[in-house]
Amino acid sequence: MKYGFEVEAIQAKKGTLPREERNDITAYISSVVVEAEEAKKAFRKLAGKVNGKLSRDCTDKAATITLPDYSSCQVMVRLRTVG
Repeated sequence: MKYGFEVEAIQAKKGTLPREERNDITAYISSVVVEAEEAKKAFRKLAGKVNGKLSRDCTDKAATITLPDYSSCQVMVRLRTVG
C-alpha cells in the first residue's frame, strides 16, 4: 500500500524555527510517498528519508519524528493513504 504524509505541527526545542525552514520541512514531508505493508513501517521509512528519529509512541495514524538537522525539532505527522 502507498502512504503519504501531512504535517500537523512542528515544535522547536529551543526558540522558534524560521518560517522558511518550517515551510521547507512541511513541503518535503507532504511530497513524500512510500510503499509499506503497514502504517508503522511507512513512518519508519519516512524517518529514514528525512534523516530523523521516529518516536516510540507512534500509532497507526500519527507519529512524531525528531529532526537533528533542524535543531532537533519535532514534527508531528499524520498518515494518509495514496491511490
